[in-house]
Amino acid sequence: MSISFASRPRLVVCVLFAGLLTVALLSIGCAGGNPYPAGSYERGVFFADQGKDIEAVGAFESFVRHSPTDSLAADAQYRKALSYMKMKEYPLAAVEFQILRKDYPTSSLVGDALFEEGKAYLFQVGRVERDLTGAYEARLHFLNFSQQYPASEHMDEVVGYMQEISDLMVRKRLGQIKVYDQLKRYKSIAVVLDDVMKEESGSSLIPEVMWRRGVVAERLDDPDTAADMYEKLIQQFPDSEFRDQAARRLAKLNETDEPDSDS
Repeated sequence: MSISFASRPRLVVCVLFAGLLTVALLSIGCAGGNPYPAGSYERGVFFADQGKDIEAVGAFESFVRHSPTDSLAADAQYRKALSYMKMKEYPLAAVEFQILRKDYPTSSLVGDALFEEGKAYLFQVGRVERDLTGAYEARLHFLNFSQQYPASEHMDEVVGYMQEISDLMVRKRLGQIKVYDQLKRYKSIAVVLDDVMKEESGSSLIPEVMWRRGVVAERLDDPDTAADMYEKLIQQFPDSEFRDQAARRLAKLNETDEPDSDS
């Protein structure tokens, strides 16, 4: 069973891991040709600018630990989290963004940290449609962000990420109906597709869902629903790759409905 990023055990493990990593990094000392003294904010910035993310994490950690009330402490905490993001250590990054929001609630970086934390949850999924726990976590996180910061400069990105999450969910469901199709359980397919259209209306894959729903309606001898799906697809998504197929299916349905000329 997957454990949410927000769960306490995982946070504890992440923090402990980060602490052990920091101790190891600090033992390196002045390696790397950094001109700034250990424990300084500038030391972390130098490493980050050089693309030495592991060293940057250690340097920023040292600065925050020794100068937690410094005016640059929140910035250092933020940069530390970003360094983890660059290393694709997304669970650790999420924890560090959480720490910033908790320890520096008045910082101007709180909104950015909330946004980046959502990205950390989403990127953890790795675009692999197996365990979508991170995607669910990211969706809730971005919804929270959009409510708190509706005028944020990040809102366009949030909308894009929300659609990406929705697409992940839809692909997962479309994969599930393949089994139902093999078993000829068309009613089950119809239920799944109806749920998808209701729950994931923002997905870019809705045209495909509507197309599939029309086809399965025909298999269930439900021409009215099939025609409704095809008509909506044609009207709402005229540029869809499924538009022409839907038009042909709809034309055949209309031909079938035409009364016999001899009657």
